[in-house]
Amino acid sequence: MHYAENLSTQSYSRADTDLPMFYRMREVLRMTALSRSTLYRRIADGTFPAPVSLGGSAKGWRCSDLEEWEQNPAGFKLMESCATITSSQGAKVRQVRY
Repeated sequence: MHYAENLSTQSYSRADTDLPMFYRMREVLRMTALSRSTLYRRIADGTFPAPVSLGGSAKGWRCSDLEEWEQNPAGFKLMESCATITSSQGAKVRQVRY
């Protein structure tokens, strides 16, 4: 099955398909036809979903986030703004506005 065929089917159940819960970098680059640098630039701009931690140093993209991006790649906007602040305990925390 191809990525586009899987995502175009709106009435699927994850248990009924071969869709993974997360996609790794190599798969995302292949599916989107974006270069690695373009992908990272779009993540920084908020125009592409950011990967999530899968434990340790492993990162992956949620299938649902990629589906949302696929619906409108040119107009996708993940967040309005993101700022890093330091908490009273000294931890750095990201503040995101949607």
